Amino acid sequence: MARVLVLREPEDGARTAAILRARGHEPLMLPLQAVCPLWPPLGQEPIGGFVATSAHAAPWLARHATGTGAPVLAVGARTAEALRSKGVSGVIEGPGRAEDLVPLAEALRAQAPLVYAAGRTRLPDLEAGLRARGVAFRTLEVYDMVDRLPADPEVDQALAGGAPDAVLILSRRQADLFETLSSRRPELRAPGPRPLCLSEAVAARLDPSRRPEWGARSTLEGLLTRLS
Repeated sequence: MARVLVLREPEDGARTAAILRARGHEPLMLPLQAVCPLWPPLGQEPIGGFVATSAHAAPWLARHATGTGAPVLAVGARTAEALRSKGVSGVIEGPGRAEDLVPLAEALRAQAPLVYAAGRTRLPDLEAGLRARGVAFRTLEVYDMVDRLPADPEVDQALAGGAPDAVLILSRRQADLFETLSSRRPELRAPGPRPLCLSEAVAARLDPSRRPEWGARSTLEGLLTRLS
């Protein structure tokens, strides 16, 4: 059994904790971010469909996509599940990466621009890919990920049983925030918990002395096999 520090925002963190417990590990919850929903108006322009690369877009899409009859491209299973659970119909599930939605969007041959329900902070891959294929779209930022650096009492509570064996770091911003946190908490510095990073790009944000690890594929399930 490994004691694993989870840095995700509370809702995603709870799902990750359940997966860890099912695998026989002990999750230690210390969220370094929080989700802030945004509510931009949809506008009156024609809509050829919607695109979502995160489950965090589901509340906005439940309000604005429901009843339009337009297809909704979801980046993967988790996002598709979140959309359907909120009553969004016409969901088309992608294989799990934002860039993989580009050929699906092109195949729609929509007669009007797609609406990308995006986070305020995001990678450019999807939008760049859509432009390169000539797919018309407009982006609306429907949520933001807000940084939170927990005070020492919260960190003390999470680490009450001692330093964790590993820490899951699933985004570049999480890596940056973890570096900031560990600068004031010596027990989180190298040679502290094993940093398990979702990708090489995430690992590159950490001090190399930590010897971060990452999976061959950018999936949480693949990353967790390194705890076995």
